Amino acid sequence: MFRLVQFLLFMACFLDASDSIAQQQLSGTIFDATTDSTLQDVFIINLNSNQTTVVSKSGRYNIPAAEGNRIVFTAIGYEPDTLKVEFHMFVTGYDISLKQRYNLLKTVVVTERDYQTDSLERREAYRHILDDPLPGITGRNTPSSGFGVVLSPASFFSSKSKQERELKKKLLYNEKVAYVDFKFSRSFVQRYTGLKGDSLQTFLLRFRPSYEFCRQSNQEDMINYINEKLKIYLRREENK
Repeated sequence: MFRLVQFLLFMACFLDASDSIAQQQLSGTIFDATTDSTLQDVFIINLNSNQTTVVSKSGRYNIPAAEGNRIVFTAIGYEPDTLKVEFHMFVTGYDISLKQRYNLLKTVVVTERDYQTDSLERREAYRHILDDPLPGITGRNTPSSGFGVVLSPASFFSSKSKQERELKKKLLYNEKVAYVDFKFSRSFVQRYTGLKGDSLQTFLLRFRPSYEFCRQSNQEDMINYINEKLKIYLRREENK
């Protein structure tokens, strides 16, 4: 068994080495086409190799690619962009500007968006990750007899699999954060507390409910929760 694991790890390293001969690192920065500000949480996939990555906090991206590969850039609220890799892009780098999906008129006042709409957008933008069950230690392998499992540690511990697991974890976490923001929204809390400005912001941060509570509670439960926390907040303010 130990020799089998050694062999699998050796083959994985060999395949990675052979792939690196054909592939190079494509890098650049991703911008908002309207504001020229850098973008975060952009999902990038190489359609030819199926490799994925997300941009850094500074808006920089880096993904293995070969000449002729097609790279897709997607982000919530932006039109996806597809790039066909050319040789000069490896030398100079290649920056991407994504266009916003909705062109809002200046006269329109934008308030809190509908959670369901945003959630569907997130699902569509990142469906390559969210809809694809990631392999475990078995690498989705089972013997032809249907009994037992075939271990695939090489694929499980590869940098690509680790990156995909971390990305999926981050996407699911962001979805929970967005749901709490929806149920415990600024306008909803302000309506039932009368707080404004810094006082409202302090209340939102100090008494932010858990995701589990938000999922289990209805509107009446949330109002009762806010009222109870408001009593605590006001007592603390009086004692300052």
